Amino acid sequence: MRIKLEKFKDKGWNWSLHYGYPQDEHYDNHNTKLYHVFDVAPQEILSFAEQNFQKNYSIAMIKQLPGQFIPRHKDKHYKYKSKNKNFDKKKISRYCIFLEDWKPGHYLEYDDKPIDPWKKGDIIVIEQGVYHRSVNAGTTPKYTAQITGLLK
Repeated sequence: MRIKLEKFKDKGWNWSLHYGYPQDEHYDNHNTKLYHVFDVAPQEILSFAEQNFQKNYSIAMIKQLPGQFIPRHKDKHYKYKSKNKNFDKKKISRYCIFLEDWKPGHYLEYDDKPIDPWKKGDIIVIEQGVYHRSVNAGTTPKYTAQITGLLK
């Protein structure tokens, strides 16, 4: 599945610093930094979310700088659950959308298998309970977006 996207530009959104989890003796606040901006995205992603998700979806764009890791984890959907209370938690869907073509050193692993090389607009479904991780061993920021919610 793919969304047709224009060339992605970091428009100076109000990125907030977060840290990847879980942390242990190998992964800590030094090497798990990432930046989020919530509920803003390129128009094509907003339109896709409106067409495919029920109205209370959430969107997060993620900027991962070179040298940073998001360790192997399962998603908890904190942001979506904090905004929505009465729903069947087993029906939450998360779509990960690549905002740029794959670049050397950009890495995503899903269910212990690498996803590469991706194209701008490619979508993968991050199923509940499936381990995944992200690494930027490249020389440029890695950008993705996530839509989380209940499908129509």
